[in-house]
Amino acid sequence: MPEIGSVMERHGWGSLTSDVVAFPGRNDNWAGTTSAGIGVFVKKIDGPDAAARFRRALSFAGLGQSAAKIASPACLASDQATRVLVFEFLEGARNGNTLEQEGLFTQALAGEAGRMVGRLHGMPVADGTLDTTVPSWPRLGGLQALTMGEFASRSGAQLELFGLLQKDAPLVSAIAGLGELSRQVCRVPTHCDLRLDQFLVHQGKLYLADWEELRVEDPARDVGAFLGEWVARSVHAIGHTAQVTAEAIISSGVRELESRRPFLQAFWSGYQETGEVTDPGLAPRSAAFAGWHLLDRILAASTERARLSALDRAGIGIARRLLCSPDLFCDVLGLPVAPKGAR
Repeated sequence: MPEIGSVMERHGWGSLTSDVVAFPGRNDNWAGTTSAGIGVFVKKIDGPDAAARFRRALSFAGLGQSAAKIASPACLASDQATRVLVFEFLEGARNGNTLEQEGLFTQALAGEAGRMVGRLHGMPVADGTLDTTVPSWPRLGGLQALTMGEFASRSGAQLELFGLLQKDAPLVSAIAGLGELSRQVCRVPTHCDLRLDQFLVHQGKLYLADWEELRVEDPARDVGAFLGEWVARSVHAIGHTAQVTAEAIISSGVRELESRRPFLQAFWSGYQETGEVTDPGLAPRSAAFAGWHLLDRILAASTERARLSALDRAGIGIARRLLCSPDLFCDVLGLPVAPKGAR
């Protein structure tokens, strides 16, 4: 892309050499060493809401000294006209998703991730510094009806999923209630796209990347997303440890989640270390957002599939329980059991 070369030349970095590598993601991206010997990770923000995502990605650096409390790849340059961002390249870094798959994402890393998210949520933010818009998900629109454009762009499996959700009035009501609760709480700087692959380990140090959804929001979104990552992995593991029957799914799912509970407890303990958690409703809201995160992961994984699998349906059932009865799952997710009546 000529715009990439233009940004490189403007800063005197030369051009990207032939050993460039690309990574999967919703944006085109490249990493490598320039002809001037500088390691860079280049991203071109594109697709829906691109201009807003570009602004949000830059807003993290705008937090100044507060941002220094969180290790994140430094943004070296940006170009608003082409929506190109250039970051330092952490050569050899491994993301949390890969580490978890290889059994190398430790409880110590989970605890540091909790402290990192806690520091983010504790940042003081001046008015106008961060985006205040509500994230696009979960939204009721797709849960009640899809537009023609949405219908045409969805896979068969995704349409099947929306069909299941749209017929489930208690679930739609629970999601709407979660959104209403989130609008009533004290909002803080929130990553809003927290997944294990957003965490990078480079030379023994944990980094958090990708700030395209950064805004002031309910902190339960981030806590729930981290928990939801492990719930999703527990569901995925069911297919390797049990016959796909209702009873086998429930018993295997409980075992898989119990085996991951120490990581959730380590994350929560680290999160608490950064300051006293005074919101009694944070735990149940986080459990509910873990359920939403699981639904979101199933939706994303169904992009190119014609039908939902039995395992997908098992995951939808677990997500439904988390969203409709979050108080019942705080303990199994490593969260404190909320006082009776806490929302």
